[in-house]
Amino acid sequence: MGLDMYLYRKEYISGTAWTQDEKAIKEANLYSVIADHFDIPSNGSHLHAEIDICVAYWRKANAIHGWFVNTLAGGVDECQPIYVSLDNLKELRELVNSVLLTPAFAGDILPTQSGFFFGSSDIDEWYISDMKNTVEMIDKIISSVSPDSYNRFYYQASW
Repeated sequence: MGLDMYLYRKEYISGTAWTQDEKAIKEANLYSVIADHFDIPSNGSHLHAEIDICVAYWRKANAIHGWFVNTLAGGVDECQPIYVSLDNLKELRELVNSVLLTPAFAGDILPTQSGFFFGSSDIDEWYISDMKNTVEMIDKIISSVSPDSYNRFYYQASW
């Protein structure tokens, strides 16, 4: 048991978007799998689905968890899905970069959170490792999405 933390990207797929670009070909393969599983007619024209793709995972990174809960959920921590915008992710990345540049102020910038199964509340090498991993994951997410597309992200933790 422990604090497991997930960031999901919601993707809407529609059977009506049958163009021949790379994304449409990948989606067509997904339509085929969904259609077969649910016994939907093969043309898929009326198939509309929303899928969750896990784009980031943390384990016991309680300072990051605290930021999501306190900043985006008004301090309510009930393992509920929390909406996260692309701008929110950029804001978190800036805070994490500040921690990495000035670790002496880490406790003021992104304080640790205590809780049952939340892991250590020390600002140590594990904390810094969580910060580095967070920057890497957010950079990968930001580089993989089109800023003009409709991007929806949700954070959810469990313990």
